[in-house]
Amino acid sequence: MDKITGYIAVVFMSAAVTACSLDEKVYTQIDESYVTDAEMAESVLLGVYRDLNVDGIYRWNLSMMFNLPTDEAKIEGSSLVAERLEGCNAYSASSSHVQKTWAALYKAVYDANYFLEMMERRSPDFPEEDTALCDIYVAEARFLRGLLYFELVRWFGHVPLVTSTAESYLPSDQIEQADPVKVYEFIEKDLQYAVDNLPYASQDDVRPDNKFRVSKGGALGLLAKVYATWAGYPLQDGAKWELAAEIAGLLVTSGQHSLLPDFEQLWRNSGSNAWDPTESLFELSFWSPLSTNKSSGRFGNWNGVRAVAGGLSGGNHGHNAWYRICPTFLTGWKDWQNDRRWALSYADYQYTKEGKVNMVQKTIDGVLTDITFRMAFEATDPDYNDSWRTLYSLHLFPRKWDTEIYVPEDKQLIDNNYTNVNWYILRYADVLLLYAEALNEVNRGPTPEAYEAVNMVRRRGYGLDFSSPSMAADLQAGMDYETFRQAVRDERSYELAFEGHRRQDLVRWGIYCDTVIETYQNLTDWCDTAPDYYLGGLYTKKGKNELLPIPQREKDLCIKFKQNPEW
Repeated sequence: MDKITGYIAVVFMSAAVTACSLDEKVYTQIDESYVTDAEMAESVLLGVYRDLNVDGIYRWNLSMMFNLPTDEAKIEGSSLVAERLEGCNAYSASSSHVQKTWAALYKAVYDANYFLEMMERRSPDFPEEDTALCDIYVAEARFLRGLLYFELVRWFGHVPLVTSTAESYLPSDQIEQADPVKVYEFIEKDLQYAVDNLPYASQDDVRPDNKFRVSKGGALGLLAKVYATWAGYPLQDGAKWELAAEIAGLLVTSGQHSLLPDFEQLWRNSGSNAWDPTESLFELSFWSPLSTNKSSGRFGNWNGVRAVAGGLSGGNHGHNAWYRICPTFLTGWKDWQNDRRWALSYADYQYTKEGKVNMVQKTIDGVLTDITFRMAFEATDPDYNDSWRTLYSLHLFPRKWDTEIYVPEDKQLIDNNYTNVNWYILRYADVLLLYAEALNEVNRGPTPEAYEAVNMVRRRGYGLDFSSPSMAADLQAGMDYETFRQAVRDERSYELAFEGHRRQDLVRWGIYCDTVIETYQNLTDWCDTAPDYYLGGLYTKKGKNELLPIPQREKDLCIKFKQNPEW
């Protein structure tokens, strides 16, 4: 098994210097004679899953770096060096991170195509009792390929549609970008196939182990998200809202998934590698039992709480903590006094050798005092207000991946860069909110089902029973289309804060660049110095930054490629 997965891992790694990312010359190929049954085929399939756990895809770029800036978060610092270029929308088409993401996505597409072609060639010779497993493995690969193309089309817009390994070997001057509609139609077919051929996680009696593997619920949820994105900017095919509502409704009414009763349990699970498909529809495991960075991630480090070397219980490590929260996001959170998610989403402290220490300490009346973010938020005395707010414009961190709280001792930090914290690609709460949004769009106003979907998420966020009506948590009845739409957008921000959804939500709503610029002004109102650390407000341009650029290397080699607007 190790030999096979090793083969699949090196596909596309040896390349001619002048090749583009779609026609890399493969010098090492998997020996298919090893693949004689479903067990051996599964080991190759797991290589496609592992393709997602790289910096260019979910370990860094698409989960964190390219999700900045938004109204929720920004990157640390005030100078345009290193990853701050990407975090401030100040990079060019020659960005190594842009190139790495493009190449990693197409490498994974190649591997998914290869697996599907291999199964077509090899599975007829497998033992008859492997048929059911093979059907599921093919459905998993088609889900993964659909997910990869979804990321390609929504981040890059105009991308080649490579549906077979043979197409990857076309000469560079013959490769063309596809109409985005054609890409979405291809994604739709792959995901619908996955929906039709995968079991729900709780009903899966075929796979020996389905931990951190996609099931029918994940395929339905992603297909609903694809339709909601297709309906929005830039394609704006409003007819897809009805399909989004229909597919999300199938998942919601199936009864196969639910919210966890406790919002905080999500982060205990992701920090301890605990698999619970109740709410987790698709999740990447970064647990690395051998304590190497080959399978580990950056969550809780790059987007974690600041820690100096020696400040963490897992060893003499620290956290880079480049991912910072905009204070105006927290001050604009409606009903933050009663919503438990508010305090659970941010950290205004750091870890030092002396332990957990508040980020802001001031001498008041001769006494050294810990200043909380809430104090800075509510302070009215101008002698304190501005200095507190200045510091809090720099030192607010996501709390959901606090390794000291949520990572058990046996799964602690690997080193200064990598952790064993998992990443949710899709949660049931996300789909509930998409369902409410789609119903509101289809009916030009909220239905009872739309209200209930949002209210379930809100009740759980308030620490209440999500299945019981609540005067404290439920949205006000009688909202019109516009008011309910804004309520759902707010709720997506609160529930999914810093989880890699906000930028793409703002893009599909057609308000991304306007929102970044508005946030720059809001930070000016918060305190005079705050905008100095939100350079995205200066470098974000409408009609440009809704998409990443086509990597310059690819455009130079593939002469038929057209660059995205303004790049």
